[in-house]
Amino acid sequence: MVEQLISIFFLFTIAIYLVLSEDNCRILQFLDAKDGSALEKHVIRTIASNSEHSCRVQCYLENACVSYNFGKRVTGDEVCELNNSTDIQHPDDLKPRVNFIYRGAENSCGTTPCMNGGTRQSGFLPHGYRCLCAAGFTGLKCETDIDDCSANPCHNGGSCRDLVNGFKCDCPEGYLGTLCDTAPSECNQYKILNDSDRHSDFGRGNQTCDKNLIEDWYRFSGEAGTSIATKCISKGKRCGTDVPGWMNGTHPTVDEGVVSRKVCFSGYHKCCYRNVTINVRNCSSFFVYRLKPLSYCNSRYCGKS
Repeated sequence: MVEQLISIFFLFTIAIYLVLSEDNCRILQFLDAKDGSALEKHVIRTIASNSEHSCRVQCYLENACVSYNFGKRVTGDEVCELNNSTDIQHPDDLKPRVNFIYRGAENSCGTTPCMNGGTRQSGFLPHGYRCLCAAGFTGLKCETDIDDCSANPCHNGGSCRDLVNGFKCDCPEGYLGTLCDTAPSECNQYKILNDSDRHSDFGRGNQTCDKNLIEDWYRFSGEAGTSIATKCISKGKRCGTDVPGWMNGTHPTVDEGVVSRKVCFSGYHKCCYRNVTINVRNCSSFFVYRLKPLSYCNSRYCGKS
């Protein structure tokens, strides 16, 4: 009598759960018991039990359970074996076993496969089954590959490739790391050019020259501007020198890596009286330039805001 009351209480609890949480609730329709039988090779859990009613309750509680074996071992103890399949799917695995009964439930998982490695579980409303998806997949049947690139995780112009439960960043030349967040050395180790008289709007000044400049990577900053000048300094005698230098070409994108550009020096009524070749890199939020000393004076690399 007590066991029957427990079963009724359990089913009443299930009914309440149906109303409050239909998407996650579970109903199993158990079929007639088969005496003297047990399903082998599909047991996922074995527990001590003193009645078939409690064994059935345990099957409800085990999401992967769709059938059970209940009976008495030769040692005299009663056990409940929960199975993740039924004799409908595996008739050859239903074997004779003394003092046992086998009871299976209607198993919608047999005709509703989950995709992409998902685990099928029977009895869940509203579809009669649910799929526990493998990492990286979603959907009723785990048919949808989750787009791990949707949040744009790659930095510095890196290109994101969606993988199963992950992504890979294809980094621009020189950038490293899982997220392309490790900058090339020149973006971390450079010299600063920040003198106010180096700006292209500055007048002739002290007629300075870059003949003593050490060949290295440089960044324009402060009053010198934020980058090298990119237009012909037609007036000449600007940025504190007689023959001011400007870059003839556009700045590269991050993806282009290190590029070569020509720096022209304006003088003697010519926009490109002389020129040298430099290297340039886009460090995402600023540019760096590999500048070399100039063999002629008075010439100088000029900045702009």
